[in-house]
Amino acid sequence: MSAESSRSNPPLQTSHPINFLIIGGGIAGLACALALRRVGHHTLVVERRDRRSARGEGGIRLPPNLTKIFFHWGLRDALREKGLVSHTILFTRYESGEYLGRQVWDQDVLRETRGVFMLMTHADLHDVLYEAAIRAGVRVRFNADVTSIDPEEHEVELATGEVLTGDVIVGADGEYGPCRTAVLGKEVRGNPTGLAMYDTVVPGRYLPEHLSSLREDNGVFVAFGEGRAIVAYAVHGGEDYAFQFYGPDENPEGKYGDLPTVPIAEITRTLDPRLKDVVRHARKAVRVTIRAHDDIEDWVEDDGRLVLIGEAAHPFPPGTIQATAMAVEDGAVLAKLFSHLSEERQIESFLFAFQDLRQARARSVRAGEFASAFFMTIDGEGAAQRDAAMKAKAATGGNALEGGEGEANSLWEEIRTIFGYDCEDEADDWWVQWGLLRERALSRQTDGDDDGGDGADYGYGYGEGGAEGHAAPSLLDFSAMMVQVSSTASDYDAEA
Repeated sequence: MSAESSRSNPPLQTSHPINFLIIGGGIAGLACALALRRVGHHTLVVERRDRRSARGEGGIRLPPNLTKIFFHWGLRDALREKGLVSHTILFTRYESGEYLGRQVWDQDVLRETRGVFMLMTHADLHDVLYEAAIRAGVRVRFNADVTSIDPEEHEVELATGEVLTGDVIVGADGEYGPCRTAVLGKEVRGNPTGLAMYDTVVPGRYLPEHLSSLREDNGVFVAFGEGRAIVAYAVHGGEDYAFQFYGPDENPEGKYGDLPTVPIAEITRTLDPRLKDVVRHARKAVRVTIRAHDDIEDWVEDDGRLVLIGEAAHPFPPGTIQATAMAVEDGAVLAKLFSHLSEERQIESFLFAFQDLRQARARSVRAGEFASAFFMTIDGEGAAQRDAAMKAKAATGGNALEGGEGEANSLWEEIRTIFGYDCEDEADDWWVQWGLLRERALSRQTDGDDDGGDGADYGYGYGEGGAEGHAAPSLLDFSAMMVQVSSTASDYDAEA
């Protein structure tokens, strides 16, 4: 039996189609639009950039909880045509290239998640989603810059003066877009941490010999350094390698979409000399500042029908494996909830149910990803302990991300909760446990049962704690060893 999910049957169709106006035509916006179209709603995506710019640059890693969703949507073949399946991670020291260990993902583990790890470029994933969305009937307008939003009137104005309306406005325009500002009432960008990710691509022929094993199994290369790190992996069928260099941030205004202006040689002076050809032939990099953000309480605008998803709701550190996954999960959950829409009055309750379902998971996973970045770049005694633990495991032939029996069980629980999570099943559970209950209560009131009262809470969601029992623990990309730096991440969040 395949480890991959094979569910791609047509989903439940709404009996009350409405118009969704989605601001932002990146991965989050296109995925949300496709998911909503699949359940029968009308969707218009507006993107301020042209299509070529919106496709983006650099690499992207797709974890099992993300590929599982795409497989559900019938995109397995398209993804396999563009991407590579990966099962291993190679760990070394940044400065010396010293071998620290290897992680080989067990096929039984992946079978439980019903997904796979995949590697591809942002542009290729954008193409897959754009083409699928157009086939499904999504309308997409590029070069459509939103300059103002009126949530109460459900309308936006473009730079041209044109006004667009929708029954629901979805803000998928990222950390710097107008939707986040409209919901929060002010511009909130978070605090620079002093660390940045430098995103580039290198021709595969310049990969050094000591990393040749990456070619054989589409492995991911991770190097830990003193305030620096690398994550690299094959793209374009192995012809190129996406390199994400982490290092000091000399310009805390860098973001995705900026022009590539940073020569890699300027930020890699202490790098393993065997990677000199990689540095010499790397394209100039895009600098993306790593910022620390407070969790925002409201993803839904109080007085209107504007809801935030993806980076607009929960900005992630750049380059982390779950950033894109959380954005796509948002769109999938929103669509699942709205597949049950049968009356106009349900819209607001579904929006707040979406917020309740998603906040706890997104917050917990984001905290873990933030800690991952600092785990890779930690220095001093913390780095020495991390490296010694990994080398000890490598000496016994064990996986780098597994410890003793208890730690291995803990890691399995992390994998099950993070990678095995099925966001669409979670949304279906909400409907069965809460949505139907509320609809039946309202039906009784309509039939003359006045005892229930309008104030009864029949379940917009799971309450402040999110989906009880399903809130994800910190994402341990690097196992329980990241506990060492989780307090650092918390400190940055507290100061943001």
